[in-house]
Amino acid sequence: MSGDDCAERRWPITIVAVHWTAGLLAFAVAGFAIYLLSPPDWSQRYIDRYMALIGWHKFGGLLVLGLALFWAGVRRHTPRPSAVGGRAARIVHGTLLVLLIALPVSGYMMDAFVNARLELPLGISIPSPLTPNETASIALSYTHKWGGFAFIGIAAAHAAAAIGHAMRPGDRVLRAMTPNPFQGKRSR
Repeated sequence: MSGDDCAERRWPITIVAVHWTAGLLAFAVAGFAIYLLSPPDWSQRYIDRYMALIGWHKFGGLLVLGLALFWAGVRRHTPRPSAVGGRAARIVHGTLLVLLIALPVSGYMMDAFVNARLELPLGISIPSPLTPNETASIALSYTHKWGGFAFIGIAAAHAAAAIGHAMRPGDRVLRAMTPNPFQGKRSR
């Protein structure tokens, strides 16, 4: 198979990099939130840990948002590889992309309704454009939490489906989204 044939069956390296980076970072951000919200008790020690580290969860969420917005903008103008298809795949990817955007936005709004500024690590501070509203913040906290669990479940099912594709002889769906440093070069 020529390099051109192989390239037709793969996403461009930019899409591949954004896909894997956003996915892994989103899992790390979700896992970090679960870690912070699952102490053995809510003693002052664990409250201090939460307060010291929650900014990293928020910072990671904003990075995920940036990657998701970039991905949404770029992938619409990128031809799909011939190996990729299926209505279910489009629904799952669309749902994951919506969650990758909605979760950071809901997290920011949840914080912005109760704090004058979003305080992030590295001295970054973003002012809140919203009027204080504790009820709205609490409602968004449920949306954010359960949306996060939905993301983890759908992303795990997505990963399982990708592994299923990889196990089928001749199926190139996973290969289309894996990094290939030799993409575009002649292969055997």
